[in-house]
Amino acid sequence: MTEELDPIIKQKITDYTHLRLGTCEVVTPYFINDKRRKDLRAMVGKGTPEEIVMEARIWEKLKGVHFEQMNQNQIKEFLTGRGLGIDCSGFIVHILDAYTKSRFNRHIWKYLKISDSGFNSKIRYMLRPVEQLGAGTITNADNCFEVDLNEVRVMDLIRSKSIKLNGHHIMLVSKVTRNENGNVEEIEYTHSTPHYSNLNGVKTGIIKIIDINKPLEDQQWMEVDEGGICQTLEGYKRDVQDNGIRRLKFLN
Repeated sequence: MTEELDPIIKQKITDYTHLRLGTCEVVTPYFINDKRRKDLRAMVGKGTPEEIVMEARIWEKLKGVHFEQMNQNQIKEFLTGRGLGIDCSGFIVHILDAYTKSRFNRHIWKYLKISDSGFNSKIRYMLRPVEQLGAGTITNADNCFEVDLNEVRVMDLIRSKSIKLNGHHIMLVSKVTRNENGNVEEIEYTHSTPHYSNLNGVKTGIIKIIDINKPLEDQQWMEVDEGGICQTLEGYKRDVQDNGIRRLKFLN
């Protein structure tokens, strides 16, 4: 028995993995820039696929290059060099936003709370909500609650750690497969990651459940780099007590 995402969300993920530039379809690379928070969303790792493509075409003209003459890797390198890509929380926010707009006709940030409730923070959140919703905020106790491994379902989030000290990483559970007894056998997650060399950016990973009675970090994580290391798992293990499967309260 397999549970999969709503077609609306699948399409939004596809939009990120198939940016149409020149004659190529390019995976959105990972990019984050905390120092340029006032720039356009597409320039700080928070843009929609449409915004990223629009900015890429502007830079194509400014730099005098032609995407039609470039392959996928060259275009991806060009995007990264111009500061165009998506970070983990920006990706998740836009994925969730596609869902809430289609189902409830409201933006996702109408359902989420930010930790700082001061006046200036409220104004920033009102004006630039996507930029204010980091992975830690989305998955904190104000917005989510913890879920046991065998209760996981699609649209749940996996709270982890990033390469930044004290930073968080976030993944979306995109498929859940169960056996005839109803126990979870496999979890697919989708995220935007800085790891895995040329395969960085928006991609999926698989966790095979080898023992349902063991915690998530003791299962078999299949997403590995050239050295056979699952960087996603390494981030998850950095602070296991603070990490885990989370469910958005408004979806419960």
